[in-house]
Amino acid sequence: MVATDACSVVVADDVAEVRQLLEDALTLAGHFSVIGTAADGREAVDMVCRLTPDVAVVDIAMPAMDGLEAIPYIRECSPATHIVVLSAFAAAEQEALARGADVFVEKGTPVREIVATIQAFC
Repeated sequence: MVATDACSVVVADDVAEVRQLLEDALTLAGHFSVIGTAADGREAVDMVCRLTPDVAVVDIAMPAMDGLEAIPYIRECSPATHIVVLSAFAAAEQEALARGADVFVEKGTPVREIVATIQAFC
């Protein structure tokens, strides 16, 4: 059972296994409620705008709209949502932060560290 004070999270990544891994890790951590998952940037923006989660975890390389394009839309429609960019493209860190992401985490970082990064915003 999820506590009512759980940190709400939307996870957006085009790889289903990554979405599931993050959802499982956050659920097991016990302080989080994954309220939605998205497979592309457009779906991520729609979901965040509708659900206004505490945190949005966003990949950069996604179809329909990439994560870099999605960041300003997320920031505009849900300014209180913290944006954690999780990507294999380390070179995009500065651009992600400049567009409004709160933090950049490189894929390959241990899952417990990713969870701790997300928890810092809750």
